Amino acid sequence: MVNTGNKNIALWSAPASVLVIGVFSLWGGFARRWMSDDGLIVLRTVRNLEAGNGPVFNVGERVEANTSTLWQYLILVARWVSGAELETIAIYLGLLLAVAAMVVGTWASASMHKGLVLPAGALVYLALPPARDFFTSGLEWSLCPFYLAVLWWMLIKWARPRQELPPKPIVYGLAFWAGLSWLIRPELALYGGLVGVVLIVSTRSWKVIAAALPLPLGYQVFRMGYYGLLTPHTAVAKSAAGSAWGQGFAYLGDFMAPYALYLPLIVLTVAALWKTDFRPSALRSMQTVVYIFLGAALLHAAYVVHVGGDFMHGRMLLLPLFAALLPIFVVNLRTWWAAVFCAVWAFVIVLHGHPVDRAAYAGQLSVVDERDYWTAVTNRQEPPRRAEDFLGMDVMNNYEKAVQDLAAGDAMTFLYIKDGGQTSWTTVPADPERSDPPTVYFPNLGLTSMNAPLEVRVLDEIGLSNPLAARQPRIEGGRIGHDKSLGAAWQIADSAVDIDSLLLGQKDSAWQARTALDDADFQRLFASYKEPLTWGRFLENIKFSLTEGRTLTFSSNPGDYLY
Repeated sequence: MVNTGNKNIALWSAPASVLVIGVFSLWGGFARRWMSDDGLIVLRTVRNLEAGNGPVFNVGERVEANTSTLWQYLILVARWVSGAELETIAIYLGLLLAVAAMVVGTWASASMHKGLVLPAGALVYLALPPARDFFTSGLEWSLCPFYLAVLWWMLIKWARPRQELPPKPIVYGLAFWAGLSWLIRPELALYGGLVGVVLIVSTRSWKVIAAALPLPLGYQVFRMGYYGLLTPHTAVAKSAAGSAWGQGFAYLGDFMAPYALYLPLIVLTVAALWKTDFRPSALRSMQTVVYIFLGAALLHAAYVVHVGGDFMHGRMLLLPLFAALLPIFVVNLRTWWAAVFCAVWAFVIVLHGHPVDRAAYAGQLSVVDERDYWTAVTNRQEPPRRAEDFLGMDVMNNYEKAVQDLAAGDAMTFLYIKDGGQTSWTTVPADPERSDPPTVYFPNLGLTSMNAPLEVRVLDEIGLSNPLAARQPRIEGGRIGHDKSLGAAWQIADSAVDIDSLLLGQKDSAWQARTALDDADFQRLFASYKEPLTWGRFLENIKFSLTEGRTLTFSSNPGDYLY
């Protein structure tokens, strides 16, 4: 009778763990739901897709301003199905995927054990404020853990002992899912690529390649021909191949220290090593699956540190942490003490939260708690959830009037500081000889672009939507992700601004920059994303993406192009 009771408890412990994690995930994500400025960038592309302008940020300019290919299309499909507001779709689709990621990850990890299981690693991830923050935000940071959780579940199914082998379709389904990694986020190709290599070696069949490659390879050819790049444009803007180890370790410390995250990681590591057999019985084994995820997670984290981390607290380290925790999302009864420790630690962290000093927002920004930052600067009690919520910012004073002036014929609007330190937007007259679209310049693209019609070109001096800025040299020691700056002269030159209407001090540099833009290097770059897309242009773009498009940079001084 006792044995029967114990078996029943063990049987129900897995679904009970899934239910606990699912409920807490839904509760935690919903309570902290919000929309980031970067999330609004994605929605601008969706608006252009809806309008028939293609997957672009600005009409007539083929620039891939989003890192995740699939995320924007998922939002578009949800829009077609529901007709709901884009911000609402992005927030709640993100929440749904994040909860699904936690549920699938917990269920898959529980299936590795026989007997009673208890939540452990899942509690650690869920307790972290940035993890719950990025359940929503409008970005793909919920799609990514969902992808990893499903990949983990499929790998576990694949690794079952031979007498329990699922039908062969699991192999090809796993190969297809592994191939999608490149379209979720480029760095996830590390996980998908390792899985693909293991599948090829274990099956020795070309069919695995046939299942994995057509979709990502087809899109890659499209990206090269359409955008003229090997990677999303964001990788060029952020110099994703660069090295900034010092800033990367500071970013790692900014994530680990506030929560003493090293404590549960040490406990979970000990629990994972407790009486564990590390030797794979075969390539197709549970040990191999664990090694794939741990190895990929460590390489992923090392890459994040290598490139300098990010400007958003914790964001770039969440995915490798999620992947590393998946094998120990739950623990068995033998290591119950690890589950108890994680539960206590998680309770303390949820109560403690992430302490921030809002006074720092008035100075030079470095790594910030993005959700709290946008709550503070939009002058709201609750975080922003719609594009209009960002209009309450001090720097958006008079923005709507400036956009109306652009529609009336002015060339460009930008922010300026009035006497007394107040900010306002002003416009500049257009040169009737030029046909450039009316232009907005501001570092934050989402809040400006989603509060402007598609006919207005929205650019930034950092380079996310602006290839000219993206090819500028990095500012040594600058804020990661924001360490490029296109000078005002270049901004004016690549617009319809009537330079003769400017103040005397601005005229010379603006004319120099406009003259410099006739240089052959600039013209080849402009052709890659501004020329009408013909088959000839498509093939030229593929060539450009493999040659100059990989390395082309410009001097910040217009005088360097004048002979």
